[in-house]
Amino acid sequence: MKRAWSDPQVYTHMAFLPGLWIALCRDPPLFDLVLLQGAVCVLSLWWHRNHEAECGLASVEHGFARALFVYGALQTLYSPAMWVLAANIACLCATVTAYVATNVRQDLWETWHPIGLHVVPGVWSAIIASYHDALFE
Repeated sequence: MKRAWSDPQVYTHMAFLPGLWIALCRDPPLFDLVLLQGAVCVLSLWWHRNHEAECGLASVEHGFARALFVYGALQTLYSPAMWVLAANIACLCATVTAYVATNVRQDLWETWHPIGLHVVPGVWSAIIASYHDALFE
């Protein structure tokens, strides 16, 4: 049985769309973010719709999700202004906290995973898409 589209684990993936859109509309587009986050969004949505079933494709999803986190952390090192650095660090810390908390305490998963690992990274990617240059050209 699949999760409903109205399930927070599913619909919170919409938080990734503004960052994708901003990155795509830039001149030049921020293709490294578009490609990485686009893959994560599709794979993560598939994984959550299937109730987080572990399989080979789930391992690919986890790898892409980790790569997106590393990408955000690397971009944080190149923050173009102090306020952008502060916002990036806040998103990084909130994401790490949610990841650790929901893995240590499984009872927090349904409530905090969508916020800490979808909404916050979506905001983070919008910041990166708006103010950063591509890491890989």
